[in-house]
Amino acid sequence: MRLDAVTAEIRPRSDWEAVDLGLAMVRRDFWRCLAVWWLALLPAFLLCGWLLWDHPALWLLVFWWLKPWGSRMVLFEISRRLFGERPAWRAALREIPRAWVRRFLHRMLGARLSPWLPVTMAVEDLEGLRGKAYSQRCAQLKRRGESVIMWTYFIADAAACWFGIAILMVVAMFIPEGQDGGWQMAVETWTPEDPANIPPLIMRTVVLCVMVAMSLTDLFVTGCGFGIYINNRTWIEGWDVELGFKRIARRISHTAMLLIATVFLTAAAPPLAAATPGEVMREIKADPDFKVHTVKDRMPRDASSSSWRWPDWLRFSGDLRWLGNVFAAAAITLFLALLVWLVWLNRHAFRGAGLPGSAPATPRARMVMGMEVSLESLPPDVPSAALALWRAGRHHEALGLLYRGAIARVIDHARVEIHESDTEGDCLCRVDAAGETAHPGYFRGLTRLWMALAYAGELPRDAEIEAMCRRWPFGEGRKM
Repeated sequence: MRLDAVTAEIRPRSDWEAVDLGLAMVRRDFWRCLAVWWLALLPAFLLCGWLLWDHPALWLLVFWWLKPWGSRMVLFEISRRLFGERPAWRAALREIPRAWVRRFLHRMLGARLSPWLPVTMAVEDLEGLRGKAYSQRCAQLKRRGESVIMWTYFIADAAACWFGIAILMVVAMFIPEGQDGGWQMAVETWTPEDPANIPPLIMRTVVLCVMVAMSLTDLFVTGCGFGIYINNRTWIEGWDVELGFKRIARRISHTAMLLIATVFLTAAAPPLAAATPGEVMREIKADPDFKVHTVKDRMPRDASSSSWRWPDWLRFSGDLRWLGNVFAAAAITLFLALLVWLVWLNRHAFRGAGLPGSAPATPRARMVMGMEVSLESLPPDVPSAALALWRAGRHHEALGLLYRGAIARVIDHARVEIHESDTEGDCLCRVDAAGETAHPGYFRGLTRLWMALAYAGELPRDAEIEAMCRRWPFGEGRKM
């Protein structure tokens, strides 16, 4: 591994920046990575397709289980290209059998469901660690980026399902007209009464589309894991520092001959007597400028100095001490009186909104949805007046009077804060939130009748209006 030949910027990154680095490496060599991924899975894909042709779901499960074969080939490709190598196709083909058999039981059984597989795979393949050393190295690398790689792992599975459905829809769209007889027959034989009995043609098409989607997402998941692996090693081993020193060495390499010549000339000169470092330090410290001077002063301490006292110009002595006490008492009394006055002046801020007699937080609405809802605009007996208007054939006015009266009563009796800009739905929500004191059941039925007449032109039956007037729950009009 030659850090000076690396093809990406090596520096400490955050976890998501490391993921971006891995995605960029896969995008740079996307088609090559996709080709080696399918080369590793192609024999198993064909063999399982031949054996499990009548069982597409099992075919998909085996294909998903063998995904690490393709992941290893993607890791082989991007890891070498990161350090300046361009492996030939012959080298990639020689690596495929190793991807099948290397640590097969551990990778396919022990660590297959681990979300950390994209990171730990690099420890196996690139560092070649096994046993205890492998476990220690994995534990060291997992200290950074744990949540990021888990999110990436699970999001990739969800994205594979989504891509599979998208590819299936694209395939269905591009089937030539007149050539989709088999597909139409399969769709027609798939009955809603037995949804689990999916026709084989549809099932095989879905499985193939999901396989293609899994190959696309697994490329980038492997790149994300490798990016986190590189970032963790950069943080632990200081790769950026090492590269910095190498760059400095390259910049000063042109002065190497001059330095060598200087060394030879210095070695040829007669040696001069030089003092040892200890003697130099002692000589410097003997200078008077380095002498430490310490001065200690003792100040007498007054026992009463720690306690607070009045200023001298405010202190009274002798027979006038009582006058100072009078002034202190007057100042305290004045402060308390000022505090009580401020509380009384702002007493409205201390009133509870739910206490009896407290003023409403907002002014009472007089117009709601263009209708007058003040008490002065309503008759003393709202239900009787509304019923008389209804029987006189003035249906819209009757139901409007009943609805306006209900809004006025819930505002005054139940303290429901209805605003002028509220709609019928807003008023109903506020009444429901107020509880049983606002009679939400009655208000809900009245709102339904009012909206049916006002917006749909549906005239309620006479029996419904008479029942609404008879059930008026706000005090008047109960005997009719």
